Amino acid sequence: MNLADGLRMNSWRYPDKIAAVFEDKRSTYMELNERANQLAHAVLKMGFKRQTKFSIIMYNNIEFLEIYHGLTRASMISVPVNFRLVPAELEYIINNSDSEALFVGVELLEKLRLENISSVKKSNIFVIGPKDKIPDGTTHYEDLLAGNPTHEPDNVDQCENDIFFFGYTSGTTGFPKGAMNTTRGTLDIVKNVFVRTAGKPHIKLDQRVLLAIIPICHSNSVWSTLITLWCGGTNVIFPSGRFDPEEVLKIIAKEKVNTSSMVPTMITRILELPDDIKKKYDMTSLTSLGSSSAPLLTKTKEAALDFFKNVRFSEGYGSTETGALTTLRHKDQMRKVRSIGQANPGIEIKLVDDEGSIISEPNQQGVLWAKARSAFIGYYKDPEKTAESIDGEWSTAGDVAFFDEEGYYFLADRKHDMIISGGENVYPAEIEEVITQIPGVSEVAVIGIPNNDFGEEVKALVILKSESSISPETILEHCRKKLAGYKRPRSVEFMDDFPRTATGKILKRILRKPYWEGQERSI
Repeated sequence: MNLADGLRMNSWRYPDKIAAVFEDKRSTYMELNERANQLAHAVLKMGFKRQTKFSIIMYNNIEFLEIYHGLTRASMISVPVNFRLVPAELEYIINNSDSEALFVGVELLEKLRLENISSVKKSNIFVIGPKDKIPDGTTHYEDLLAGNPTHEPDNVDQCENDIFFFGYTSGTTGFPKGAMNTTRGTLDIVKNVFVRTAGKPHIKLDQRVLLAIIPICHSNSVWSTLITLWCGGTNVIFPSGRFDPEEVLKIIAKEKVNTSSMVPTMITRILELPDDIKKKYDMTSLTSLGSSSAPLLTKTKEAALDFFKNVRFSEGYGSTETGALTTLRHKDQMRKVRSIGQANPGIEIKLVDDEGSIISEPNQQGVLWAKARSAFIGYYKDPEKTAESIDGEWSTAGDVAFFDEEGYYFLADRKHDMIISGGENVYPAEIEEVITQIPGVSEVAVIGIPNNDFGEEVKALVILKSESSISPETILEHCRKKLAGYKRPRSVEFMDDFPRTATGKILKRILRKPYWEGQERSI
């Protein structure tokens, strides 16, 4: 079975139905399917072998969907890369993944230093955008597709164990890691949606109109847009690179969007709009809204339920590594505040304590492990980290959780002191690695502290060498050059020492405590 099968089947069932909308551009199921086929033929004709890696660096657009489906039809691997990363990070992922080709939006080309990308020939850089702006020696995307057959390629060796995409996550050691997600695992996420909605008369999947607001380089958006095309619905793609909360409301009203998934920061920004602006737009079409990345604050949840009056609200927990594991359903939103819900159909969860024993009693903390067909198969070229995260049929993202007397799960701590800022995962070790490169810095501890707009912001606590006289501004400027915006510290504080364990490990929970006292959220 192929991940593009849903698009193929619905191109027969609904050839003229709109499959995707982006700004003023609309693509029918037939058009999207034919262009995906043209891309598949193109990369096969160029001689790329099955399971070749293709990096993708673009803002949201319809071409993203064409590329995902075209590459999987040719049994190639997509490597979506977060456009918010700085050049060194982008180059690292392209090279680390051994990508042999690159799809890139013309507006993002300036972030790439092509001479530093060793794995990709210039002619294998496929540029999306105005032809007059693409560099000499690269290939325009439309030229790549032009003249190729619109039918599906024959005799392509495909299987469910093929890798569909690499989901690069920020690294706990300073380097991003490529989580390898299979066709079988991703299909299981699609199937889970059909299982969860079966027999519910108020849900008509072929009438699904999704506002894809999270960048399509993120696994959440990869899955949700894919699900929509399997359902026979419509993906309404929100422009990335900026977030305009009024524009969200405008698009929902105009396109009659009935479902979306957002991160808490987006929901908060919408709710903060003046009442006179919010009243301008009809939200009655929106009947389903999901929130992910971090539990919503109670006051935000109450305001969201009041404003989106027709919405059945849900929150979920999962990761690029494990897939979607739990859901807190609408009926439990105010009854189980802060919970991540219960296991989805077909998902088994266990909590393991520090001694390796399975926790069987409520309110006891342990690392959350899951047995899920949707789980990744390991990190590319990183067997050590793979061994830490996979144990037979079980996998973990390293998060610490507990369950209550009714079997509802709650997160207690995040893997490796991870920070979630504006829906983006930030690993302190990556930032600490950058700051320790500065002459005069002795030790660094990076923590997340409360931020009303983004949930958390990054703060760097620094111990200087005795002879050093560097300023916080010097550290912040260094980080601006080395790190993506969402990873950069908002503030720097100098300290004489850190609280530590007997073995010398820094106790970050003690460093965080003063900032989170009195806050509803503690992680």
